[in-house]
Amino acid sequence: MVSYSNYSYEPSLGTRSGSGRPDIEDAPVGDIILSKLRTILTDIRWHWQQTPDEKMAEARVVNDSFFNSEAHLPAESVDLIVTSPPYLNNYHYNRNTRPHLYWLGMVSQPRDFKPLEQANFGTYWQTARDQARIDLAFDMPHSDLPESIAALREINTHKGIYGGNGWANYAAAYFNDCLRFVQQMRRVLKPGGSAVVVIGNSILQGIMIPTDQYLAQIAPLGGLELISVEIPRPTRVGSSIIQSKVRAVKASSRHQLYEAVVTLRRN
Repeated sequence: MVSYSNYSYEPSLGTRSGSGRPDIEDAPVGDIILSKLRTILTDIRWHWQQTPDEKMAEARVVNDSFFNSEAHLPAESVDLIVTSPPYLNNYHYNRNTRPHLYWLGMVSQPRDFKPLEQANFGTYWQTARDQARIDLAFDMPHSDLPESIAALREINTHKGIYGGNGWANYAAAYFNDCLRFVQQMRRVLKPGGSAVVVIGNSILQGIMIPTDQYLAQIAPLGGLELISVEIPRPTRVGSSIIQSKVRAVKASSRHQLYEAVVTLRRN
C-alpha cells in the first residue's frame, strides 16, 4: 500500500514530497491489491497440497499482547515459541504502521493509538524522555548492562529531555519488559519446550547495546535455560540512534548492527 501511496519509508514513515520524490497522482490500486491476494492464495494452495489432512493444524490468531497470555493460553501448553520482539532501535511501530492500522480497521482516530503505545514492548523514546528516572527493576550483578545504562544516562545531560536520561529510561524500560517477556514464556512453555527469539543489537548515542547477550543473561532470571546465541546475519542496516542525526550506515567503522537468534528452553 505504501508503494502506491504518497507515503514513503526513509526509513520512518513520511511523505514522498518530503523525501524529494514526486507524488503519485493515480495508481491501479485494485489491480495491485488483487495481485497480492492472488499471491497469498497461491501460497495457501501450495501449503494444502504439501500437507496431509491428518497433519493439518488448526490456526488461531489472537489480537492481544503476549503479556496478557494468561487470558488465552493455559500454563505449560506450548511446545515451541518462534518470535521476534521489537528491537531497541526507537522504531516507532505505531507511527510507521499507520496505513496498515487504519486500513485494517484497528484504529479510526489518533486517540486509538494510545492503548497500543501503552501495550508496546518497552516504550518509545518520545515517551520515556518525559518520564521520571526509570531504572532496571531487577539485579544483574554479573552483567555490564547496569553500567551501560548508567553511562547512557550521563550523555548530554545539558540537553534536557534530549539528553541521556531519556535514552537511559528507554533502555531500562525495554530490558524490564525483556524479563516480563521471559517470565511469560516460561509460564506457557511445557517442560522441555523451547523458544527461538530473533533480536537485533542496538547502538544508542554511540554506546553499543548487545541486546541478544543481555536477553541471554536475563533468561535465567525468568526461569529459562540459555541454549545458544547465534548470529546468522552479521550485518544489517537499521535505524538505531547511534549519535544524534547520525544513521547506522555512517558509523559502521566504529560499530556494527547485527541480528541474532537466542534459543531458550524450559527445564
